[in-house]
Amino acid sequence: MLKRAPARGFTLIELMVTMAVMVVLALLAVPSLSMYVENAKVRGTAEVLYASVQQARTEAIRRNATVELIFTDQAPTAGNVDTSGLTTAGPNWIIRQVPPTPSADPIFIEGRTGAEGGGREGGISSALIAASTNTVAFNPLGALGGTTPVSIDLSSHTAGCTPGGAIRCLRVTVSTGGQARMCDPAANAAGDTRRCSP
Repeated sequence: MLKRAPARGFTLIELMVTMAVMVVLALLAVPSLSMYVENAKVRGTAEVLYASVQQARTEAIRRNATVELIFTDQAPTAGNVDTSGLTTAGPNWIIRQVPPTPSADPIFIEGRTGAEGGGREGGISSALIAASTNTVAFNPLGALGGTTPVSIDLSSHTAGCTPGGAIRCLRVTVSTGGQARMCDPAANAAGDTRRCSP
């Protein structure tokens, strides 16, 4: 007589237990994933803004002229280069050369939206911007036009910031000499290279 081979596979109960464990693990991962996404959006926007500050300084030196990075609520296009809609909250910014004569229009160099680098759709800024001034001006030597350093804070749209927590803010600072730096305002430990204050 031939023996029947035992059936192989999973029982319905084993499959249900496996699925229940997977659902629980997925639910535990959702908060971590959403925090990661928010941090990535803030970092992406901060990196694009930092690069724009560096570009404005480089253009000032290259053109031997005063170049400004302005924060505006207008579309960052050449048509809005002489905008009066300046704000310290962005969400967009324009790099422009100050004209040699007061009667001429500024020269458009580049415009960026706050949505760049953060992956948000519809032109919505990926991070909240809070700058200490609405204009960052570099003289032909690459130094700031004023005597006060500039500080630009970036935070999450949905969660704000949690100092020492999961959602981190970032800051772009520009010294009076024109050097730009990206740092973490919540990092305070001595020797921590991410901290904003020396």
